[in-house]
Amino acid sequence: MKILLIAITDTYDTLLPALEEKNHHYKVLSQKSFPDHNIYYGGPGVVPWVQEEIRKFSPDIVINNMAGLLLPPSSSYTYFGNTSASSALEMNKWETRQYAEKLHFGFHFPEVVLECNLDEMQRFPYTTFLKSKGNDTFCQAWKVTPDTDINHHNHVLQHHEGIKCPAYVEKKVDFEVEGYCQFRVTNGTYNITDIKGHYGDGSGYKSLQNPTDWRKDCCTIDIPKKHRDAIEEVCSEWLEYASSLGGSYEGNIGSGITSDSEVYWFEHNSRHTMYSTFQGDADDWLNSFITNSDENFWLFLNEEYTGPRIN
Repeated sequence: MKILLIAITDTYDTLLPALEEKNHHYKVLSQKSFPDHNIYYGGPGVVPWVQEEIRKFSPDIVINNMAGLLLPPSSSYTYFGNTSASSALEMNKWETRQYAEKLHFGFHFPEVVLECNLDEMQRFPYTTFLKSKGNDTFCQAWKVTPDTDINHHNHVLQHHEGIKCPAYVEKKVDFEVEGYCQFRVTNGTYNITDIKGHYGDGSGYKSLQNPTDWRKDCCTIDIPKKHRDAIEEVCSEWLEYASSLGGSYEGNIGSGITSDSEVYWFEHNSRHTMYSTFQGDADDWLNSFITNSDENFWLFLNEEYTGPRIN
């Protein structure tokens, strides 16, 4: 089977050997494949380029793991990816946070200490996170410590075309562990596939003063049951809503967990991230995009499921 994967560089590195083991022929499109174009945001010229790569490879399956890259449907292959609505959960961080806060869902939220343009950050006597409100070339969070050179920081985040990008600033939460709830959405249903903690420089990678590869310093850990239960409870409520927006994709919800098991909202990612894990073998993973209930997911792993499968 021929599979085209579209993802941020290195996302699927641990999956590729499993695909080879099952004799699947694959191709990966990443930022390295199209230099000088930002394929994560689906910028000018990106969609036609991706469509041409699909035409040349002629895959059976296309798995689009770029939240901001929306492709039109096709009858030539099976497609898994986001809808415009599910994509917006990651790409429009401000609206997503506001919606989650309005309906609560059991989350707590970091204090917003400033709304400004992305290149007009101010200095604070404590650590903050600067986040773009919408989908632009800086659609992520930047860690800003009290000793940050603000003038340099603002200069780096100036849009090359002079466009002002609305942003907001959150005060750093005093949490015990950074938690990630991994999930899978398929056609209106969801299941939580794993809940892990992280420590190290997982948040520090977003600092403009820390150019090192954050993945080398970010360690995945098991977390206490009380924390897992708290994450699962609030994320299940949120995913009931998120899954109603459609799409067939993997994602995770980032949060900070306090010693009292309060879950602070950090972000919703509508894609498989670089520190997410895979369950089962390659065919289990592929089949999970088709049938996604908790019951059938575990039946796939136990090879007891008798419904439609990818072979």
